Amino acid sequence: MLPPEEALIFPPPGGPEVINVINRTYSNAVQQEVILRSDARTPGQNYLKIELFGPQRAEDTGKDGLSSSSLRASSISREIRSAFPGAQLATSAEYLQNAYGAFSYASGRGAGDDSCIYAWQRIRSPEDMRQGFQNLGRINVTLRLCQSGVTTRDLLTVMYNYTITGSYDAAGWNPYGTAQKPPDGMGRSGNPTYPVTATEFPMQPGIQTPSAPAVQRSAPAVRRVVVQQQQPAAPPVVVSPAPARVLIPSPTGAMPGSARPADVAAPAPRPETRRVVIPSPDCASSGQGSQRCN
Repeated sequence: MLPPEEALIFPPPGGPEVINVINRTYSNAVQQEVILRSDARTPGQNYLKIELFGPQRAEDTGKDGLSSSSLRASSISREIRSAFPGAQLATSAEYLQNAYGAFSYASGRGAGDDSCIYAWQRIRSPEDMRQGFQNLGRINVTLRLCQSGVTTRDLLTVMYNYTITGSYDAAGWNPYGTAQKPPDGMGRSGNPTYPVTATEFPMQPGIQTPSAPAVQRSAPAVRRVVVQQQQPAAPPVVVSPAPARVLIPSPTGAMPGSARPADVAAPAPRPETRRVVIPSPDCASSGQGSQRCN
């Protein structure tokens, strides 16, 4: 048993949490089972298992060697049945690849609302690079993980973002192969580099740890909408306004049949007509109003 900080492989930041490490040494490899915390209802233990094949110390060479055929199709089926007794997991036909290369997985439902996966990966340099005692070694990685209230995509974030920290101090041990050359134009003028948008599998996985309750993902509510056939709209009824009643005052200012309303202005008084007598040319008027005609 080793403390968590001595693990040769770590899950991504954010979980699942490492509980302890079970370490075994063989004459040709080192094997570790990194035990992960689980709050699932499915029986069994979550773990990340890593097997590093390479040169060993002299005191370890007398032990039995670890079989290198643990990732064959026949052995994978037995491992899945042993890791998930009573559960039905189906192997996926998708081609997936993380930073270390291609990997495969099987997924299914566990007890309750648990989602479970069993993923495996073999890391080894290409055959044309394994020449002259260079780029040798091999790494096997397997993941057994069940979690409640999540999807298979959420569980796959562990396979996309785990980190291998262990290695052998040997010149020829390099299971990753020769590093690829940087892209053309990197570091040169005239080749701008832009930030990468978020992908489907972010660096921070959505796996819930026991300190935070698991999020139960319920099916979205379906609202039934009844569409009624629209009836033709009735033509609008146009109501003509009643004509305003206009009262025209009589010449004397009195309203017929009633007193004059206060809000109707009385007609202005007519000016008094003055009679003017214009004398003829043959008549002259005297001061007493009489006329004298010639």
